[in-house]
Amino acid sequence: MTKNSEITEIALNLSTLLYFLSLHSIAPYISRYAIHLGASEQEVAFLGPALSVVAISIRPLSGLLIDRGLLRVLLVVGVSLAIAAQTSYWLSTSTIFIYLGRALQGIGVALFIPASIYTATLVRRNIASSLAWRSTMIGLSMVLGPAVGGVLVSLYGYRSLFTAAGLYLLLSGFITVAAVRELKPSTKGENAQLLDILNLDYLVASFSILTYSIVYNCFLLFLPAYHSLLKVDVVVTTSLFTTLSIANFTSRVALSLLSSRLKYPLIALLGSILALSGMSLIVLNPVSPYLPLYAVIAGFGGGLLIPSLQIIALLNVRERSRGLASGTYTAMFDVGNIVGPPLAVAIGRTYLDSLKASIAFSTSGPAILLVYNAILLFSKNGVKLRGK
Repeated sequence: MTKNSEITEIALNLSTLLYFLSLHSIAPYISRYAIHLGASEQEVAFLGPALSVVAISIRPLSGLLIDRGLLRVLLVVGVSLAIAAQTSYWLSTSTIFIYLGRALQGIGVALFIPASIYTATLVRRNIASSLAWRSTMIGLSMVLGPAVGGVLVSLYGYRSLFTAAGLYLLLSGFITVAAVRELKPSTKGENAQLLDILNLDYLVASFSILTYSIVYNCFLLFLPAYHSLLKVDVVVTTSLFTTLSIANFTSRVALSLLSSRLKYPLIALLGSILALSGMSLIVLNPVSPYLPLYAVIAGFGGGLLIPSLQIIALLNVRERSRGLASGTYTAMFDVGNIVGPPLAVAIGRTYLDSLKASIAFSTSGPAILLVYNAILLFSKNGVKLRGK
């Protein structure tokens, strides 16, 4: 890497950190905020889908626009819409404004996240390493977000949380505008092709992130709401998500440092098993004194799983279609967010039973990754993913 490319990568990683800091500082508390405004269980269940229904319809188009040379525009507009979402949250006097904010945030996420993933494929030749470090920045935002958000809510109320998130996004936007000037996307004149992404690696990674999304988004919405109904202090919720995020960040750092030596299908399988096991233990006893230990297991697993799946999905896609692959792959997280919480509530009805239902849905994730590893092991033509 040249000195300029190193500076560009640092700037883009900082921009990603700030953008996701805004997301993760709000995520554990949006359901509590909705309940504070009088939301019912059904209204809380649709907070996730309200974001994802919008995002999922735009992400594939976002990917195509990236491949057509509109990378810079998507990054800037994505940040701007996220700022508008914080304004809607700040002005909320009922759940209608919260839903409006979720829709605006969904559009912003659909534009910014695929574009930010694509930038990671441009700044250095070792794409796996670049993606891993970008993922590490997201892990760091998961550590800082719930902790800072919890302090703000406890001391100054919810509006201070949305004000801070808006400031993170504003700074992220300025850094993004400066950094993307140095990027030089490929201009080979080739159009993205759907067939480029219809391979075993991409399909397995997409299905696996879908199953993880189901359980994670249910976990994110229903556990804080369940704690709220039990009148569990917000500090307990904050501590749980902070511990989970620290473990998640730790495993992402380890993965980034060892990115050129890893077999990502095996790492993804291990991460899937650990993540689901940790969340299952939490769901079995949501007020257990061992919650921090369970959170470490779940967080460490998630930190291994998510970057590994992203690398598996994108590393074997032709450069001309990596924008499309980024858009459609990340849309799977939205599918899980749309399908998971409402279906879990319909089956379980209570917050706790809904959490248990989401665990049951997601057991297919480790199963498909186990089959995938077996195929790679026994097939002479198996793809070797070592981050190169």
